[in-house]
Amino acid sequence: MTFDGRTYRVVVDGQDVTERVAAIDVHTDAHDLPRVVLHLRPTGIWPAELDLLARVQVGVSPEPGPSAAAFLEALDPLEVERAALARVDLENVPGGGTAAVLRQLTEWARGA
Repeated sequence: MTFDGRTYRVVVDGQDVTERVAAIDVHTDAHDLPRVVLHLRPTGIWPAELDLLARVQVGVSPEPGPSAAAFLEALDPLEVERAALARVDLENVPGGGTAAVLRQLTEWARGA
């Protein structure tokens, strides 16, 4: 995509698709790669090369460390302990308590 202050141009795989694009949305936040969505103009016949959905990511994923640290700092240690000790998969073996805590944190991080 290029923009000169007045007009824009969109090229996909060397093909200018500017006339087929109705709008462009750019989404980004501090902990993820930017995402660009091209909204195509409605036509009676879709060109075969645009008749699909695609997700393209450019760049390197950010390091998870800062996000993980913020997640862990927000937790109540007593709630983590209670949840881990209440798990049905808690094992009375060396490392079993730590494994239960890690499984619990993983579930919470995934929103479960």
